[in-house]
Amino acid sequence: NYVSSKNVNSYVFKNKDDLVGFFELIFHPENNETEIAYFGILEEYQNNKLGSYLLSEAIKESLHKKSIERVWLHTCSLDHKNALNNYLARGMKIFKTEVITI
Repeated sequence: NYVSSKNVNSYVFKNKDDLVGFFELIFHPENNETEIAYFGILEEYQNNKLGSYLLSEAIKESLHKKSIERVWLHTCSLDHKNALNNYLARGMKIFKTEVITI
């Protein structure tokens, strides 16, 4: 049911036949927002500005529907060290922070 939902779209980023990265968007029409649910670049392609490019494309695609007013995602300390700076550089803002001890 999840992958066949009309509100879930998955995208892959390739270099010729090689997979570079991907992102998945979940549209929440009831809130006029899009969640970037998954986003990633394979390790061998990191630190080449491809994450910046792919995130820009994810945000553009997130806003593709006219009624979208907000694009959001979750990040954590397990993400790439440049992830948060990449999000901020693309115009995203920190909404909430929390510390969880496991």
